[in-house]
Amino acid sequence: MYSIDDLKTFVAIADANGVTAGARRVGISPATASHRLNKLEAALKLTLFHRNSRMLKLTDEGQIFFDRTEAILADLAQAERDAGSGSAELTGHIRVTMSPWILSRFILPALPTFQREHPKLTFDFLAVDRFVALSAEGQDCAVRVGDLSDSSLIARKLSDNHRIICASPEFLAQHGTPQNIEATVDLPWVCLPWQTRIAFKDAKGKRKDATVRSSMLVSNSDTLTEAVSQGLGLAIKSRLAVQNEFAEGRLVEVSPGSLWKPDAPIWFVYPPEARSASKTDAFGKFVSSCFG
Repeated sequence: MYSIDDLKTFVAIADANGVTAGARRVGISPATASHRLNKLEAALKLTLFHRNSRMLKLTDEGQIFFDRTEAILADLAQAERDAGSGSAELTGHIRVTMSPWILSRFILPALPTFQREHPKLTFDFLAVDRFVALSAEGQDCAVRVGDLSDSSLIARKLSDNHRIICASPEFLAQHGTPQNIEATVDLPWVCLPWQTRIAFKDAKGKRKDATVRSSMLVSNSDTLTEAVSQGLGLAIKSRLAVQNEFAEGRLVEVSPGSLWKPDAPIWFVYPPEARSASKTDAFGKFVSSCFG
């Protein structure tokens, strides 16, 4: 038979992608962690990991067992806290995805304080600008920008925000400030790959789609900010993402009010099954504080 400690060790090994790192997370020796894992596999009559000298990877059966076990352990910890018998200390691993600019500008500066309050929590940040399906990519939660298309997720609004067109003063001094949509589209742009086709408002307030003259494509929102700040073109940015550059005079807004549906609020989202996970709730409150 196996114990709760065996399950906790298994989850730690899976989270850390290694026996030694997993053992460190639960405060035991690698030998003890290996013994617990072997005992668990023998009791289940399953192989939970593919193993070789360079890799430790969950088997299909191991992934199914991991997903259910992690949720069960979180529910058990919550039950102990609700009953008043468990420690208030949060433990475990949080996998969260967000745009690079949100991580670098809002989360990381405040994270040391949160880590001091919860020293047994560990983090895996997937910082990408593309849409990430939480369940399919194994993420516990996300910070998202703009309209929410997945109605199955629980969402908490963090902040109002809207997208703008911006450029550096040096770029405008060289190319001139555009006075209409046509002139704006015709200037050089720096874009994320999906930003080359943009919806504008025309003079009558109607939607007009246009392909901008992209002089540079970049794959990362932080790189986009740096490129536009260096005078390499116009760019569409969230105002929250470039508020420091605006304050320092490195960027200015171009063609205000010309984007179609510029609203892009910031959200904290998570799947319903994570509702009772204390670590997700605590991280969500922390993220809310980062946006004031």
